[in-house]
Amino acid sequence: MTNPLASDARRAFRDRYREWTTPRSDGLPNSAVVGVPLGILGFVLVALVALGLTGSSTGVVHDLISQGEDPALIAGEPEPIRSDEWFVQTSWVISQVEQDLPARNETFPGGMDATVQNDLPTTDWSTLLRPHLWGFFFLPLDQAMALKWWLPGFAVIAAGYLLSVVLMPRRPLTAAALSVGFFFAPFFQWWYLSTTLYPAAWAFLVMATALWCLRSRRRRGAWILAAVTAWTTAAMAVGVYAPFIVPVVLVAAAFTVGAVLTPGDDLLPFRRRLRRPVPLLVAGGAAAVVMVVWLMTRLSTIEGFTSTVYPGERLQKVGEGGWSELAQLFAGFLSFDLGRTAGKPFAMNMPEASTFFLPGLFLVVVVVWLLVERWRAERRADPVSIALLVAGAVMLAFLFVPGWDAIAHLLLLDRTTSARMRIGFGVLSFVLVLVVGAALDRRRSRGAGRGPWWVSLGALAVAAASMAMVLWRVHRTGGLTAYLEGSSGADAVLGVVLGLLFLFSVVAFARGGVTAGAIALLLVSIASGLGVNPLYRGVLDLRETATVQTVQQRDEQDPGTWVGITSSSLPTMMLVESGVTALNGFQGAPSEEMWGQIDPTGAAEEEWNRLGMVSWVLGTGDPAPRNPYPDQVQMTFDACAPFAQEHVTWVLSEAPIDSACVTLSDTVQEGPTTMRIYEVRK
Repeated sequence: MTNPLASDARRAFRDRYREWTTPRSDGLPNSAVVGVPLGILGFVLVALVALGLTGSSTGVVHDLISQGEDPALIAGEPEPIRSDEWFVQTSWVISQVEQDLPARNETFPGGMDATVQNDLPTTDWSTLLRPHLWGFFFLPLDQAMALKWWLPGFAVIAAGYLLSVVLMPRRPLTAAALSVGFFFAPFFQWWYLSTTLYPAAWAFLVMATALWCLRSRRRRGAWILAAVTAWTTAAMAVGVYAPFIVPVVLVAAAFTVGAVLTPGDDLLPFRRRLRRPVPLLVAGGAAAVVMVVWLMTRLSTIEGFTSTVYPGERLQKVGEGGWSELAQLFAGFLSFDLGRTAGKPFAMNMPEASTFFLPGLFLVVVVVWLLVERWRAERRADPVSIALLVAGAVMLAFLFVPGWDAIAHLLLLDRTTSARMRIGFGVLSFVLVLVVGAALDRRRSRGAGRGPWWVSLGALAVAAASMAMVLWRVHRTGGLTAYLEGSSGADAVLGVVLGLLFLFSVVAFARGGVTAGAIALLLVSIASGLGVNPLYRGVLDLRETATVQTVQQRDEQDPGTWVGITSSSLPTMMLVESGVTALNGFQGAPSEEMWGQIDPTGAAEEEWNRLGMVSWVLGTGDPAPRNPYPDQVQMTFDACAPFAQEHVTWVLSEAPIDSACVTLSDTVQEGPTTMRIYEVRK
């Protein structure tokens, strides 16, 4: 028996919700739909920053300096493979803090431009373009690191939400589920850096701003969004990582062109409609001017970076992909297990194997059906859908169709790589879900219904076929039995459930059930991405160790250059974070002064002129560099060699050094690790 009171309450709630989500007269979302969820997101950001919580994996080295539990680790486990975060960026950030945020870090002899590489806080004006770094000027280290960690990710959620409600103004809950689910995509979690996140946030913001400019009858909102877009453009560009930028620019540009070409409900003449995006064009021009100034004021650093042996100015040839690359692209349903498989058989590690969940790509079946139906009924095309299909075709051609490198070069597509192109597919999928959802909403509002089942089943069939192709590729490259070795029954059940949920999301989106699809996709994304990074209190600051404090004391007594003899990452991290002059650390543009000391003839330039980690091991004679990996420069150290006698004062080593040319100064016990400080005898 139906409870009339409950029915009345549900009806009243639906009416209030419908009233709360009523769009403006121009079809854009009202201020509450935009402001309330973004305000909640801002509150969560403030809370996380105040608590000093991050996803840092710096706790990887905790067991090297302590024999107890890591008190800063709240949940999860640090990921050693995230060395770009815990080994490279965080060490240099702490070095910057120790040196009072200089524009030129003085760790390497000759210094390092800190305004270009490694996303570092500095007192240079360009830090104004990086809001996630502002906390280092007024917050304690843990809170500043929390802002650095969360702001780029929350920017993705905020921009994705804004684009979603601009296209579907009556669906704020759906928009929230879609944007949060996109944030938890395995690709973002395994590549969690501002250089990965800002491009996606920028693309969503550009598309939302374009639509706002075209639809809004009030110019103030358009100009405000354009200003934020200009700022985000600069924040993305100063990350100088083109492989993630180029694919999202392609998608955003295609969408924007399509939006401009789409006639509006106001029936404005096309010439007048072309004036509507002026705020966005002004934003782009302003950002371009700022970026030209930024580039010209640090041109020597960028030239030094691009003239390296590795990576140098790499250009990717088109059409070099095959079944392996296609399987990697669509292997999102296996992402929950990347930690166990270490990325195999798709790639050498988890980040390289990670991808997005791509329901939007399977909705191409629905998009084509909508285009055909619209043409038959109205003799009108949908420029946005066509432009997005073209963008997807270009990206697929980049992966699989050879022979058009000259065109790809003109479009700057050769600045990205096959693996990095996945971010473009991720953004495209997100937008296609919104475009299809909005189109089906409009169709139902006209009383036309959800559309035929065969269209939805077609999308489902393509999605299922992609999963079968991935499993076939796993079988061909190593065998399903070997792939499943070490997995538990619970893992297998989880994989099946997540795969079915993903397929359900595709069908739901295809049928216009965008809320159900968004919730299913959110669950799949959280299950696959939430545990990638730990929940950590701040970062592990090695300046608090007895070793680093002793290093600083010895350097204050007798300033000089340090070398760290490594069998782990610890000596390098300690020297970088201590703020002393050292020959260890991750280099961008190689320091001419430093390498002039190490290799005055330039005979070994092929080995050291590269972006990579500079480390040292014991050897004989002057430094002999080698490259264990393309981004590693391993040098040999002999305290009696002329180089060491002239340029090195102190040595920090995990291993004892048996040499007549050093004197043991200090032995420091850090948990299970014994650190030794030697002075070079001149």
